[in-house]
Amino acid sequence: MRFQLIRPNRADINAQFALLRPAFNGVNQAKAEFEFCCDAVRRKQASLYHLKGKGVSVRFVGMVTDDNSYLILAMTGRGLVAAAPTIIEAVKSQGYRQIKYHTVRRGMTRILTRFGFSITDKTAHDTVLSLLLEGD
Repeated sequence: MRFQLIRPNRADINAQFALLRPAFNGVNQAKAEFEFCCDAVRRKQASLYHLKGKGVSVRFVGMVTDDNSYLILAMTGRGLVAAAPTIIEAVKSQGYRQIKYHTVRRGMTRILTRFGFSITDKTAHDTVLSLLLEGD
């Protein structure tokens, strides 16, 4: 599989953001969350990637938090189950402490728990999952 960094100065950046919009379906305050995500990429506080491979086309936005965790702000596409090990290994190789992910979808929670993520918080609106990478 191959990662492609989608730079914020690309001519088609708005089209790339539009492809990411389905990740916010069902999210509380979806418009504000989507705009925050896009603004973070534009300000280079977060990065937008496209992971491609056989049966995989996943776009995701991630950023590093103050506690050296990698927070995935949004993810959409096809082949997540096949893409997850590649994403986890890439994040781990960069020396981050953990991966954090917020989701409103029960299916995503089931998928990520298969890869070792645990539920660290649950609200009326979403579930927060984390995968500790230190000591692995």
